[in-house]
Amino acid sequence: MGDIVKKCNKCGRFCVCSDDDYLVDGYKGCDGLMVDTGIRFDDYLIISKISDDDNFLQAMIDLKEKDPIEYQLKMSQFKTQVQQQKNNKAQSSNTVKCPKCGSTNITAGQRGYSLLTGFIGSGSTVNRCSKCGHKWKP
Repeated sequence: MGDIVKKCNKCGRFCVCSDDDYLVDGYKGCDGLMVDTGIRFDDYLIISKISDDDNFLQAMIDLKEKDPIEYQLKMSQFKTQVQQQKNNKAQSSNTVKCPKCGSTNITAGQRGYSLLTGFIGSGSTVNRCSKCGHKWKP
């Protein structure tokens, strides 16, 4: 997106809006003048994932005005950090966890012999938690 984040010079609220449209996220502006910050919407999304503090956003706006090279370096670092967070979240969602205790130390193996059922079902695979011993079907 090529939209620019704007800031109200009256109340200080940030928004992403087209030239004459100040309605963003259900918020109607306070009729102050919306001033371009110079921050693109995609950069704003990255910055907002790092911090939701308006002072941090303002510091990034100031940095872009004073030192655009340093701003680009910071944005590159932030993009890498956000990507790593996404990768970690995806990796943790694919990790098998014990439904009883939440441990990730899981082994899979054959069900085994039982005195009650004998060899019936002994060939089926079960997950076992190494921490609490809970068994469940994969």
